[in-house]
Amino acid sequence: MSVVQAPLVKNINTRDTTVQRRSKGERTREKILLAAIDILAINGIKGTTHRAIASYAEIQLSLTTYYFKDIRELVQQAFQLNSEHLKARTSTILYKAFISLEDIDKASLKKVAVRSELCDNLAEMTSQYLFENIKNESVSLVVEQLMFTAVQVSPELKKLAQEHEKSQLMPFTKLAKYFNKKDPDVDAQMMRTIFSQLQYSQLAITPSERSIEPIQKTTRKLMGWIMGLKN
Repeated sequence: MSVVQAPLVKNINTRDTTVQRRSKGERTREKILLAAIDILAINGIKGTTHRAIASYAEIQLSLTTYYFKDIRELVQQAFQLNSEHLKARTSTILYKAFISLEDIDKASLKKVAVRSELCDNLAEMTSQYLFENIKNESVSLVVEQLMFTAVQVSPELKKLAQEHEKSQLMPFTKLAKYFNKKDPDVDAQMMRTIFSQLQYSQLAITPSERSIEPIQKTTRKLMGWIMGLKN
């Protein structure tokens, strides 16, 4: 190795080590937050402690207090991470639906037969999404529900809950605008509220007893009402 090459290699190795060290710290921090989300779902806010999180994550207690000295900060950021996860899923909730709508011209949407078929498709898409959420995102849904019931814990948590709800409403508002130009926000809020309650109610049922049928019936009826169809 030449004298010119030696320091260059040393600099690369130093930079790689720094990146690895930082990435490891980020992974540990994320592991703590993910464990906190699970503990929130299991124990609620009062039962979410540094010790409970460390035990669940199978890491040293000193690591949780190193990354999050204040347990309230840890809980707040766990709620934030959970919110971001659900936001990412919500951004795709009606993606296929919007494609279906964009393929239909406005004149055709006035035809009852066209709207009825579209309603069936939208209701099925939404029902499948909600049921998959119940099966695969139960922890996130429980923590979301907890966040809304604990907004008085801190002003920061209240603000996060408001921002979360606003982001969750966006796809429903976009959908409602196709059929209601006067007050689509009202229809969007109705869809969001009913769909949330459908999911929350299913969480109380054992997995083997859960059924998509009540979700499909309610979703079809609601979509029909939004689209001006007689059910």
